[in-house]
Amino acid sequence: MKEKIVEHRVYYYDTDKMGVVYHSNYLKWMEVARTEFFRDILPYSTLEEMGVMLPVKTLNIEYFNSVKYDELIKIKIKLLEFSKIKIKFLYEIYDESFTQLKAKAETVNVFTDADGNLKRLSGEVRDLFGNYISVSSK
Repeated sequence: MKEKIVEHRVYYYDTDKMGVVYHSNYLKWMEVARTEFFRDILPYSTLEEMGVMLPVKTLNIEYFNSVKYDELIKIKIKLLEFSKIKIKFLYEIYDESFTQLKAKAETVNVFTDADGNLKRLSGEVRDLFGNYISVSSK
């Protein structure tokens, strides 16, 4: 399955008074990684123009080591599952040399219409992903 690595420099606004990254910022970084992942295949904006939204249904995250001010981190995103109605990602956040795992997470995003109703992807959209990933028939 496809994976991508995104770099991010930790800025002061990402941290608390002790210079440690506030936990919710990891979610923002995961969103950035997911957006960049899609940019290579089919940008979010194009999906939205097609009437497809991609809200997060589930999120699981485990923190291992603190990320601190001015660190350069690497966010690795890997596609675990793709079907007509959902997509599942694995995220691993590392220091810049990939020697220390900072956090690990998974999200399941579902395909919906603009009103939030589940929407099955058309064959045309699934085919766009087919060149990059193995598509399941779920």
